[in-house]
Amino acid sequence: MLSMARVAAAVVAAILGCSVLGAASGCAPPDHTYVANSANKTYFKVPASWHEIDEKDLKQTVAGASASPTPGSDSEWVTAYDASKAPSPAHLVGSDTPDPIVYVSVQPLPTEAGGQVTLDNLRDLTLPVTSVAREAAGTSSTTFTDFKLISDSELTPKSGLRGVHEVFQYRIEGGPLQTFDETAYTNKEGSKVYLMLLRCSSACYQARQAELESVTASFTIQER
Repeated sequence: MLSMARVAAAVVAAILGCSVLGAASGCAPPDHTYVANSANKTYFKVPASWHEIDEKDLKQTVAGASASPTPGSDSEWVTAYDASKAPSPAHLVGSDTPDPIVYVSVQPLPTEAGGQVTLDNLRDLTLPVTSVAREAAGTSSTTFTDFKLISDSELTPKSGLRGVHEVFQYRIEGGPLQTFDETAYTNKEGSKVYLMLLRCSSACYQARQAELESVTASFTIQER
């Protein structure tokens, strides 16, 4: 897991390295962009070549999507990074996403919902994954088809968070098969939900799996 202390140490080391080598030798550009929201103590990293999506455009796209694989736009924090050379929030909700895009949000929960968030709630946060949720969604819709669960694991960090990490596939509106990599946590009070959703075509996910796993592994919440 990524820690802010390690990030700070890496930055200092890079600065000192440039000072020693001098301008003639130069310093290589960073391999990653480190993203932090200190108010929610939430951190992750993406490859430096990925592009940040404009927050206003992101919220409008999520709010306007009729079958959005993302939560609502009233999050306490939302951000997204797109690996495409032509980045767009539409890649988050479209039928085909040939390049990776990652979406991260921190959502406050109503007081009455505190402590009532189950692991299955987290599994079904973006799209129906559990058998109960898929049955409730009905079989007449052709928007999301060809579901396949690749992996599912429960997460219990020492900070008191509890969550799930799951990888699953859907075909959206008959397009190419898509792979979704979701990590979702709730805090011990049940007052917030933390989400990272990464998606791209299944061919893309297979070809770039090591790169994408480094992104999901970096997702860190430092709850007290």
